[in-house]
Amino acid sequence: MSGGIGPSDSADSADSADSADSADSADSADSADSADSAGSGGRSPGAGGPRPLGLSPALRRLEGEDWFRADRWPPQDLAALRGWTRASAPPGFRPDDWTFEHFAVATLGEFAALGGGSWAATAIPGPPTTREDIEAELRELNEVAEFRAGVMGEALRQRGDILSYFSGILTFKPGSHPWTWRACQAAVRCAQLVALHHKARHMRARPSALAPSLMPPVDPPGHPAYPSGHATEAYLIAMVLAEILPGIAWGEGKGGARMPVTQADLDRVQGSITTRLDADPATAERMRLTPLWRIAQRVARNREVIGVHYASDSEAGLRLAVQALPLLLACPLMEGALARARAEWG
Repeated sequence: MSGGIGPSDSADSADSADSADSADSADSADSADSADSAGSGGRSPGAGGPRPLGLSPALRRLEGEDWFRADRWPPQDLAALRGWTRASAPPGFRPDDWTFEHFAVATLGEFAALGGGSWAATAIPGPPTTREDIEAELRELNEVAEFRAGVMGEALRQRGDILSYFSGILTFKPGSHPWTWRACQAAVRCAQLVALHHKARHMRARPSALAPSLMPPVDPPGHPAYPSGHATEAYLIAMVLAEILPGIAWGEGKGGARMPVTQADLDRVQGSITTRLDADPATAERMRLTPLWRIAQRVARNREVIGVHYASDSEAGLRLAVQALPLLLACPLMEGALARARAEWG
């Protein structure tokens, strides 16, 4: 999806848009219908699978017959049953019956259409182009590569599953908090759209295409590096969850913030991707004191450790997520999802 490009490849979700990079995750477990057992609002496992109806033997033999007749469905001997309908007052589709994946795609449709193209107006500076800046980023990647053994299991899981790390913050699952899960899945899909749009614009090669010493432990995703889809997805999930979860998840009263980075912060660094948002001490402190944000930072950083993203890819993903949030919150389906999700937390 569950829940891109970050998980837009499922193995990488967009970085999950290749199944492994999550768009840089779009949740392998949330596959449209099959993944109904995890993705269908709390139904029991297998609820989304086939329901074969064969020929079952009748309970009794008819008088004068020494065999069992076949019992079909609909029953052929009860003509009245075929007339039992609710056609006079047909019920509408229940929102709780949305599968996670289909709800996410429906919300993506609103995100793309209702904004009148606003999502395409999201803007990030281009990636670094000077030899000095690129070599500085490569030096950092070679330095942090020593942490690969320590984060390998985590980073590989996050290739296609970012959401399970956020769901561990206050422990929620598709069955226990289905609308919280749907809102996160919608965030993943919209992040994938925006990230892939900008990837196609900038067409940046992966770090290992420049520095063989960075050979990643997994093949890089089959889409450009800039911006990081995983970072875009992770930061957008963090901000959506801050709209839902109790304040302790985003550091309420402890110096954290629902949105540690604001549009004003983006305006301050406009025009340069090498001037990082966390270079401002106040912004860096808000980030540090916001638990949800720390998870997003970790997801993005792990992508750098395994050598498939530059630090500036992650920075660009963060900036895109901040711009995407108000567009996502304005979608009618998302508004309803957030209201229901908040109710799940009392």
